[in-house]
Amino acid sequence: MIKRQKYFEFFAGQCEAVHRWKKIPSRSCLILIAAICMALATGGVAHAQTGGEIGGTITDATGAVVPNANVSVTSVETGATHDTKTNGSGIFDFPSLQIGHYNLSISAPGFEAYKKTGIVLNIADSLKEDATMVVGGASQVVTVQANVLQVQSESNQISTLITGQQISQLATNGRNVTSLASLGTGVSGNLPSFNGVTAQGSTATLSFNGTNPNHNNWMIDGGEVYDRGSGGKLDVLPAPDVISQFQVLASNYTPDFGISSGGTILMELKSGSKAFHGGLWEFNRNDDFDAGYYFNKQAGTPDPELRLNIFGGDIGGPVFIPHLYNSSRQKTFFFWSEEWRKYIQGANAAAQNTVPLEDFPTAGSPTFNYTQWNCAPSCPAVLNPVTGTPYPIVGTAAAAGQPNTYAIPTAQLDANALLFLGTGAIPKPIIDPTGNSPQFISSPKQPTYVREDTVRGDHNITDKLHLMGSYIHDQMSQTYFPPLWSGTTYTTVGNIFANPSWAAVVKLTQTISPTMLNEICFCVNGNTITTTPQGIFAEPTGWSAGSFFNGNTDNRLPQIAFSNGQLNTTWGTNYWPWHNAFLDYQLRDDFSMTKGRHAMKFGGAYMRMDKNQQQQADTQGDYTFQGGAGVASQDPYINFLLGYASTYQQLNELKTYHWVNNTFSGYAMDDWHATPRLTLNIGIRYDALPRVYEKNNQVGNFNPAAFNAANAPTAADITAANGNVPSNFLTQIAGASAPFYLNGIQIAGSNGVARGLVKNDFLTWQPRVGFAWDAYGAGKTIVRGGFGLFYERVQGNDIYDIDTTPPFSFQPKASRVLFSSPNTSWEGVVTPPTSLPSAPAGINSIGFYYPNPATAQFSFGVQQELAPSVVAAIQYVGTTAWNQNDRVEQNDLPLGDITDRQAVAQGANANLYRQFLGYSNVLQSSNAVNSSYNSLQAAVRMEAKHGFSLQLAYTFSHEIDSQNGSQDLDTASNPYNLRYDRGSGAFDRRNIFNANYVYNLPFYLHSGSILERQVLGGWQISGVTVAESGSPINGAGSTLSYNGADTLGLGGNTTNRPNLVSPVTYPHKQKAWFNTSAFANPTAPWAGGGNNGFGNAGKDAVIAPGLFNWNIALFKDFPIHEAFHLQFRAESFNTFNHTEFNQIDGGSNDGNFGQVTSTYDPRELQFGAKLMF
Repeated sequence: MIKRQKYFEFFAGQCEAVHRWKKIPSRSCLILIAAICMALATGGVAHAQTGGEIGGTITDATGAVVPNANVSVTSVETGATHDTKTNGSGIFDFPSLQIGHYNLSISAPGFEAYKKTGIVLNIADSLKEDATMVVGGASQVVTVQANVLQVQSESNQISTLITGQQISQLATNGRNVTSLASLGTGVSGNLPSFNGVTAQGSTATLSFNGTNPNHNNWMIDGGEVYDRGSGGKLDVLPAPDVISQFQVLASNYTPDFGISSGGTILMELKSGSKAFHGGLWEFNRNDDFDAGYYFNKQAGTPDPELRLNIFGGDIGGPVFIPHLYNSSRQKTFFFWSEEWRKYIQGANAAAQNTVPLEDFPTAGSPTFNYTQWNCAPSCPAVLNPVTGTPYPIVGTAAAAGQPNTYAIPTAQLDANALLFLGTGAIPKPIIDPTGNSPQFISSPKQPTYVREDTVRGDHNITDKLHLMGSYIHDQMSQTYFPPLWSGTTYTTVGNIFANPSWAAVVKLTQTISPTMLNEICFCVNGNTITTTPQGIFAEPTGWSAGSFFNGNTDNRLPQIAFSNGQLNTTWGTNYWPWHNAFLDYQLRDDFSMTKGRHAMKFGGAYMRMDKNQQQQADTQGDYTFQGGAGVASQDPYINFLLGYASTYQQLNELKTYHWVNNTFSGYAMDDWHATPRLTLNIGIRYDALPRVYEKNNQVGNFNPAAFNAANAPTAADITAANGNVPSNFLTQIAGASAPFYLNGIQIAGSNGVARGLVKNDFLTWQPRVGFAWDAYGAGKTIVRGGFGLFYERVQGNDIYDIDTTPPFSFQPKASRVLFSSPNTSWEGVVTPPTSLPSAPAGINSIGFYYPNPATAQFSFGVQQELAPSVVAAIQYVGTTAWNQNDRVEQNDLPLGDITDRQAVAQGANANLYRQFLGYSNVLQSSNAVNSSYNSLQAAVRMEAKHGFSLQLAYTFSHEIDSQNGSQDLDTASNPYNLRYDRGSGAFDRRNIFNANYVYNLPFYLHSGSILERQVLGGWQISGVTVAESGSPINGAGSTLSYNGADTLGLGGNTTNRPNLVSPVTYPHKQKAWFNTSAFANPTAPWAGGGNNGFGNAGKDAVIAPGLFNWNIALFKDFPIHEAFHLQFRAESFNTFNHTEFNQIDGGSNDGNFGQVTSTYDPRELQFGAKLMF
């Protein structure tokens, strides 16, 4: 155990370091450190973040308090007993107990003994167990049975408990427990029907009470398991059989939880008990069990192969040696589990455009006869780029509107383009191979393998000192076709994604005195990612294409993309071999103390996150081949064969960046029992959240305020240099591979620039206040309300995205270059050589003023016990958030330059007209938008009444924000008017209802027939029913957009929408979900249009389909022996096979506008068996 002096030295050292970085004033830092050290000096840490609390007030029959009474609680599972005495106010408190079942005993001179059995303590519970003592002898005992479910009379927080019964009995597709977090009120999400079997391969996109889904936090045994720098992914995905229960803290939670402003999900692993318990299980899914997919049925194509096999086992109990160690089985306990997941998913058999058979060049032929895809009725001429005239026509010219076949001399074809085709990267067609719609279709297997190891140990060192440790390790390998994160169209290339991950927690809990308790916790979680290629990816023999740089050390083929032609497809290997390593350390100390009517808690924490990540860019180079007037032959495929690329981009070298994120936290809280019926929750939290920095300061950032127009090239300078920045504007700095254009670029840790590149925001005090009032004093009607302020530790991808900004890295892009020699323009001008990469760069940046995202949460409501173990609640819940993240283009053309904008819209080089000349697009991450949420929520919960458990939740709500997708790193549609994206958010669903239930069917339990009792009796049914209205289509995987002729001319990184000209109506058909006639194309300002060329339709103008779904499971236990039973399970998802439309095409100028493009999964069956003892 680390000594307190060491703590002080450690934190003081950190404070000094932070002051040196100029990230936080030293005085503020010292105040924070002093607060933490005061808690440590008084005994350490406090409130257990995964256990629970039992407290209460002891009175006599007259209402007078009973001081100095002996109070004890005993764990039914482990036999551990905790003792205390009531204070002068008659109050007792057990602040840090393991979850489970307890018996409460109270004795005092002159009173009968009191005993309450069957108290159920759940994760993060704060139970009030008041008792009235009866005058009498101590030999007489008053025994009371506790209700399984109680009202929350001590706290104002809005939360949802997911019990162990729900985890084990409710069916989850693929046994992915993240879906259970959506069962409470105020939760809106877009989880898929099947959410995968891996942590990184799953999504946890849930919005709690209108908050950003990237701002949630997931914890196991009190330690974070959330990789914020991976776009918000869990590090590990625990099997349902290892989780005892979890609690969803959705709003107004206590200040011992922080650095997240959304929901906090607490999971607790199972632990051993006095008796041995364990089991074996196996679950299976197979596409033969499932109903067919809607669109596959329409197309007459088979469903992709699916095989899922999950099997494992666990055991838990005491560690003992008879007559030698722990014979009472109350000292040391263990729990261990292993699970294997084998999942094979065929790639969706989607047809992709490819080249007709006859349009693959034939070796040895003097001419290549190009059929143009038999492209009638629209057939642009294929030009010889050298002469500007059409190639000779083979045979007689076709009639008007019919295709011609052109004879192209084979000698003109690029040798490396022919080698590329020869690899098979562009596949030959299977569908319509010689027609005008040739397509390739395949469904390669994509196997996933997971092995999960879980272990937990609990040891009672003494009756006042408890040690707990837990560890989860997921070994995972997943295959993707096409490659993950690549945007590749074809399945001829893929990659293997290896992602071992882990999470570990060690906690030491000490009862210092009957009124003081301390808990110290060290937690670590992390994962690594390695990608390796599959399929076709290597340069063939004879490959001789050049490049800007020599970074392609693995001899990968370059990326090839076709646009504005028949193909409109992309082939690419993505970046590999690619590596990422994430490690998050957490050291936390909490101290709790009861004094009079005050239950106080204090704590401090330090967190350090390390992310070692290679750049996500291509050193093998990326080519685009475009068609259209003025682009070489006018045909993108022929441009490729001739070697005439429209653009080429390449990263100079694949570097590893070392990112560091430090967080310092402290809090104080007091649950003040102001009266026997009123509890006030008062607290405050402080989080010092300095920005992520690169350990070696090898990163630059563009700051518009640092740009000097006097040092910038003019449009004439750029034109004279063929679109490049002239060399006299370039600067060479130490550590950079070449001179770069650095006007406005600031270097981390240099010339007064912070290592994190931004102005840190340390005004992050977070008050949390609330109350719980027992309205009638009977403990059945509780009025609750509260307010809390929360700040978010920004996830990190904002700064990771600038790792290709000069001068330490560079990714130049050149136009109109030769495929085999991208340093040479096919217009006859040489582009910059490797030593002088000066083409105007498109870069990402991060805003200098970068306040932490903040959210205020507030609520008011009533909880009512309707009957024993039946509780209802109705409540208003709201949130307001500001300084939320968005990305905004900084270098578009000025709005007022209409003539220049028109020129750009008609094809002129935008880099000649931008605000910051010398750069292309500059996309800046900024915290500048806001959101609001208001809701009325109602819930009913019933536990174990007549064999029936039920939970109902209804939410009526409205969420409004100014983010196009309601998540971090969205790009603002209109950089000059962020309110253009203001409207109902992507997760706004006005009505959300869900129900979950477990019912022990009463049939045949007492039948006179043994066969009927054994076979037909004892079945149980469970299910989850969801009925929710639709969200705007930008929350359903689409975007309402206009992508036709450019009416903006701003230079990119914008999203235009159509004009709304009449009310939107909804036929609710697959081919017409809504009436597309309600929309019209926007008009450019140079053509008399208003709104600067932006359409007037809001992002929320179209509402996607809602969801009405049933998941039902049927299961039964068959006794084998007095200690063993076998459970059979049959689970169904979308039980009634109702077609549930999902995504809608929102592109107003494409042929599928308004059509449904995807559905949720059809009925799927999952069968399982468990052998338990």
